[in-house]
Amino acid sequence: MTLYVHGTEDPRFPQPKSPTRTRCQKQPQLFDFEHGDGNRKMPELERARRACSGCPLVTDCLLWALVNKELTPVGIFAGTTPRQRTTLRARLAERLGPDWIDVLADRQQARRNRAVTSGCAA
Repeated sequence: MTLYVHGTEDPRFPQPKSPTRTRCQKQPQLFDFEHGDGNRKMPELERARRACSGCPLVTDCLLWALVNKELTPVGIFAGTTPRQRTTLRARLAERLGPDWIDVLADRQQARRNRAVTSGCAA
């Protein structure tokens, strides 16, 4: 299992970037959410989820948020709450083992290698 300094990003999974500003960059307050806010902030939560569902970075954002747990203890990332991300991490650990992050990193690297070999962009 690869360990990184508390509160630092896993370099194998950089935060996704977009050439244009995404909704979370334009309206970060919309994505402010903490544990236990579900009932109190349900309308806000649904607005954030809808905004994420139309984002071109949603898949990469979810992967980044799952892998970088220390950086995502609060907030909506890829339409998920902190509790939902905890559940998803547990499922990944059940399916891929305790080193699930390393497994995902290896799979991504293999995908990039195949893309380079076939002449496609990763």
